[in-house]
Amino acid sequence: MSVSDATTARAVRADAWCPRCIQAVAAHEETCTGCDLGFLRDGGILDVIGHRQRESRAAEVEDFYTDSPFPGYAPGDTAATLLDRSRRSSFLAALDAAVPAGGRFLSVGCGTAQVPAFLALAGPHRRGTGVDGCRASLRVADAFASRVGIGNLQLVRGDLFDLPIEPRSYDVVSCRGVVHHTPEPWRAIDCVARCVAPGGVLLLGYYETIGRAWHGVRQVIARLRGKPARPIWALDSVLRRRDLDAEKKRIWIEDQYRHPLERWLPTPRTLKHLDGLGFEWVRSVPPSPGGTLFEATTDPGAFGLWRRRVGWMIAGINDPDAGLVFVVVRRRQGALGNKLGNKEST
Repeated sequence: MSVSDATTARAVRADAWCPRCIQAVAAHEETCTGCDLGFLRDGGILDVIGHRQRESRAAEVEDFYTDSPFPGYAPGDTAATLLDRSRRSSFLAALDAAVPAGGRFLSVGCGTAQVPAFLALAGPHRRGTGVDGCRASLRVADAFASRVGIGNLQLVRGDLFDLPIEPRSYDVVSCRGVVHHTPEPWRAIDCVARCVAPGGVLLLGYYETIGRAWHGVRQVIARLRGKPARPIWALDSVLRRRDLDAEKKRIWIEDQYRHPLERWLPTPRTLKHLDGLGFEWVRSVPPSPGGTLFEATTDPGAFGLWRRRVGWMIAGINDPDAGLVFVVVRRRQGALGNKLGNKEST
């Protein structure tokens, strides 16, 4: 689905809800009567940013994704094809099994909202919220949701550093591939973590310093071949795939080789940061979750974590996620965490 397809008329949803207090919002309303949150209506999207001028790096990233919304939908995608494709991913299948059938979930930096759309379709009694800062990506998501009839997913245009979400209000929060595209990834993690309820789970996906090493080599080679970067397709497992159409490969090249802002995060520091926010280890992905995604596994310790990171680097030669890893952590019951507690008490 292209950006131009998504700019066609999209109906204002009559069953929208406020992302902050979850109160229903009538089709004519542009302010929530429950919490006074203001927004503009854009089809099924509630635009909290509106016409405000954005910080320069945030505006640069939004402009980038306006030209190349990521990830792209395949031509002719339907509810059935999205469900089938997502369930072939062991991680997404495990995520679907872990999110309660009637639960609420939040996806921060959802992009074109393929993951929250999958969770909403797979669990029609769930209620999901997808937040992203890019209007074009959300329009692609909204066009798909409108076309296939997803009514249990609310799309919101909001700033990662000023999320329109009540603190500690979601039991499941996912943030995939977002914090490493910000100028302050540690503060971005703070903002996402603030949304997780006590006992709730955070799934944080980011480019891992060692895990992305091989892709870093591919990026250097691509940049040496010209400007804009020109990757060697034979070195990239995604570009070698024959089942992907040309548009999906173009978007992959833009996102993986030409992005204007990219940071890599070391997992030991990431876990230490999350521990300071009141979270405890559940697991990492990879390895592929063999049991319940939210079931705690043994903490690998410093040496075990180092071996795991080296394994990610070796797998990076043919890794379709190019060094993107997840850590799954759970907020301790009754814990605010030192950094999070200090910020929220001011």
